[in-house]
Amino acid sequence: MKGHYTLFFVALLLVACNGVKKDSPIEEAFSPESERDLNINCFQYVNDQDTIKLSTEIDGTSVTGTLDYLFYEKDKTFGTIQGEVRDNLLIAEYNYLAEGDSSTRQVVFKKTTEGWEEGFGEMKVVDGVPVQVNLDSLDYSNSYELSPVPCDL
Repeated sequence: MKGHYTLFFVALLLVACNGVKKDSPIEEAFSPESERDLNINCFQYVNDQDTIKLSTEIDGTSVTGTLDYLFYEKDKTFGTIQGEVRDNLLIAEYNYLAEGDSSTRQVVFKKTTEGWEEGFGEMKVVDGVPVQVNLDSLDYSNSYELSPVPCDL
């Protein structure tokens, strides 16, 4: 019987000494950021005292991230986006805070050679959320082109 206990503890010791497998979720979760492919990108528009900041995390066609509008002498908005990338468009629901009130609206950005440009058009309210009436007729001439910037992770 004593031999069985010894054999059990030797086997347990061998398993414990092998440590965490190289491809285990535990090791991946604690590996340095540079070694993991998080697919997080950051973009920014700056003109005089106005700034727009966008960070995106894309997983397949799904996108999540943050979006902040910091316009001089106007309400500043801080929020999150959740949506999809379809063709060259980022279409998302923007949940944001402005002066303590929370709101939701749809945002659409078109991929450009430099980053993303926000599109504007006629909107209608669907289930309490303002959405674009026609994605094909959005106006991108507002000059709010967001260029890639380093992320502050």
